[in-house]
Amino acid sequence: MLEVKQVHVAFKNQLLLQNASFTVEDASITCLVAPNGTGKTALLNVICGLLPSKTGGIKCNGISLRSKRRAFLHQLFFVQNADDLFANLTVKDHLRYVKKMWQSRIDIARVLTQVELTTSQNKQIQQLSLDKKQQLLLAMAIVSDAPVVLMDEPLNGLDVEATQKFEQIFMSLREQGKTLLIASHQLDSVGRVSDKILFLKEQQILTVENLGQDIATQYAEMYLI
Repeated sequence: MLEVKQVHVAFKNQLLLQNASFTVEDASITCLVAPNGTGKTALLNVICGLLPSKTGGIKCNGISLRSKRRAFLHQLFFVQNADDLFANLTVKDHLRYVKKMWQSRIDIARVLTQVELTTSQNKQIQQLSLDKKQQLLLAMAIVSDAPVVLMDEPLNGLDVEATQKFEQIFMSLREQGKTLLIASHQLDSVGRVSDKILFLKEQQILTVENLGQDIATQYAEMYLI
């Protein structure tokens, strides 16, 4: 379980979230939704300790980021932007690194097959298209075997078929007991995979259960009307 309580998020002197609180339940998919520039990525960075929060607290499976940072970070894996990949390293190099750092027992060859990267495993990142880089980021999350996975716009650059494949993997990870927090503007996908949606608005977070409602209409009513 991921618990965020009374967290203050600011970036470049702009207040993005004030006293924000929410919980991401075990074995669930929660989607973080808001217009661009309103703080989705900043919030993920705060949760991972990459940006500071002067107030509140964050716990992952009962472990506090503030008091037990190393143990906290071992509980989660943050799928960052593809630009953060190492251009001169190969796909397999990245997966080996993740497996070692997270002390994982996941079989890399199986994951390469699962995300359809077997034929690209020895290619350098600079040789990959955006969709292949997105596949690698997902593969890294799987290989980490972390109980909590954070993803920032993992569907960017994917066609319809690849998006459906990613959604199937998300739901498979949930069935395995993994907890996912996904920032996404792909509202159709959000509606298909999420158990709960976190809307960011006016520096607050509104938690909404996904009961099969039209997410695009709900988004429009919240931000566009």
